[in-house]
Order: sequence, then C-alpha cells, then structure tokens
Amino acid sequence: MRFCKMHLPKNDTTVFLENESGEEYILNYIAERTALSGGWKAFCAANNLHEGDVLVFHLVKPSRFKVYIVKGNGSSQGDGEFGIPSSGAYGKEIISEPAEKDVKSSKKAEPLKLLPVGHQEENNQENGLIAVENNKGYVADQSENESEDRASETLRVIKLSGPTVDFNNVKGIENFRILLNGFAIDSELSEHHRTKYYELCRSQSSFLHSNLLNSINHKLAVEIIIGTVDISEGIRSSKLSSSQADYGVWDKTLKGFELLGMKVGFLRERLSRLMSLALESEEAMESECREVRLEQARVDEEMKSLELRLLKLKETRERLDDEMEILKENAEKHELTFQEAVNAPW
Repeated sequence: MRFCKMHLPKNDTTVFLENESGEEYILNYIAERTALSGGWKAFCAANNLHEGDVLVFHLVKPSRFKVYIVKGNGSSQGDGEFGIPSSGAYGKEIISEPAEKDVKSSKKAEPLKLLPVGHQEENNQENGLIAVENNKGYVADQSENESEDRASETLRVIKLSGPTVDFNNVKGIENFRILLNGFAIDSELSEHHRTKYYELCRSQSSFLHSNLLNSINHKLAVEIIIGTVDISEGIRSSKLSSSQADYGVWDKTLKGFELLGMKVGFLRERLSRLMSLALESEEAMESECREVRLEQARVDEEMKSLELRLLKLKETRERLDDEMEILKENAEKHELTFQEAVNAPW
C-alpha cells in the first residue's frame, strides 16, 4: 500500500504489465483500494499463475511494470486453477487447500506461510521447504506494516538449497563463472558488468548471488546483478552534494535484492554511513550558514544605517558649501564698500 501511494497515481488509471517474454497486458488500477482490477484475471490465465507463485513487480516507468514470475514449485503445471502441484525439482512441496466459496468481501485469503518440510517429514530433505495456504483470511483493513512483514518473511524463508560455493577457488576473472542453479549466465552480462561484479565478489570473498531464491529465473538474476553493480558504481561516484533521495532509492532497491537472497548488506552499510555523514554535514552547514546569514543581516543593517548617515552628512556638507559661497560674496561686498570709503574725496 505504501509503495502504491508513493509511486502510483492518486486517481484510478490504466497500468501496463510486461512479462519476461515482452508480452504486454493492460489492467485497471483502483487508487482508493491500491488494487489491480479489470485485466488481472486474463494476466493470471495467460501466465499460468497458481497459488504459491511469487511475482516481482519492477516499476520501470510511470504506470508501467516489468513483472518477473517465480514459480512456487519450479513448475508451471498445476492440478486445476488452484490445484495441488506435486514436489518439483527444487525440493519444495506446495499444499493448497480449496478456497472457501463464500468469503466475505471484507476479508481476503491470508498470504502463504512457508515452513520447513521437517515439520511434517523429518529428514526427508535437508533444505526443502513447504508452502501451506491458510484460508482463515484476515480483515481488509489490516495494518500496512503487518502485511509488509508477512511478505518479507515469505521471501526470506525461501533460500537456495545446497552447499555454499567457495569463492577462494576463483584465482582471477578469467575463471570467474556466474552460475545459477548450475547454469552459467555470464553471457547475459556485458564485459563491464561482469568485471565490476567480479570485483564486488572478490571484495567480499564470496559469490554475492549464491543465496538467491532457488526458483529465480536467470533473467531476474541478471537484472539483480546489473542493479547491484550500477548502485555500487553510483556509491563510488557519490559526492557530498549528491541527492539524499538517490541514496534512499538505492537503499530500497538493495533491500529488495537482499530479501531475494542477494548478499548486498555491505553496500547497504556503506550507504547508511554515507547518508549519516551527509546528514551530519548538512546539519553542520545549515547551522554555520544560519550564523553567517545572521551576521550578514546585521552587517547589511549597519551598512544601511551608515549609508543613511553618510547621505545626511553629504546634504549637510552641500548646505555648508552654499553658506560658504554666500559668505565669500558678502566679504567681497564689504571689501568694496571699505575701498569706496578709503578713496572718497576729502
């Protein structure tokens, strides 16, 4: 809800969804409910969506989203519209209870909760996960933070299974391979992004993508890697005058990557440090500027007072000059009268 209110129009409008294949769908957005309406059912059907699937919406332009689909069981096949998919190749089982027919309009189905398989089958699969639907529902006016916490918890639980790859075996960029679920995705990165990503991984002695959700497809993984590299370069090129808004956007993006399993905590820590330093500098500058501005105002006021006094002194000087001229004329007249008296006949 908070994202919609910050980044989407305040009135009902049309939004465009583009899937990974480039197919475009037009939907109605209802601002008051922050919900997608007309066209959503067609989008779900066209992309074979089922309960348990995770959708990542990336706002690329105003009212236009790029949508990445992460299948809940690693397969697009289901048993009916809300069927029960079998265990997939990714070691997860999704159990979906039938939806209630008469659900009150003030309630909606509760988001899926993810629990370790061991809760039902101990030692069945060490890193497996199980998604269980809860149809009890929750009140529509549930707090925004609680809804976000549920989504965050869901994304944090689904992690890549299998052992962590040892980055120390990578001797240089020439044998640096970016693997996702056993498949190399190097070729989908430019040489620049591949090099910069290698440097980031080397700085942490770890593959930053090794904990990505195991059901994330390669296209989304590539976008995450590119986004991580671009933000790291943005951080490196930052100046004290850089916009705080940029820092906020970068941090939110990295937070999203982190929820999907990307190891970007070190970048978020650096951003936090930069934002703190920038804020301290801004506060110090504001305090110093405030004092300087007050001093400037005092000096300006004094200058105005001096200018007014100088103007008055100039006027007085001009009056005195005029009086001096009159005195000279009078002196000349007196001298003339005196000489007339001196030269008068005896």
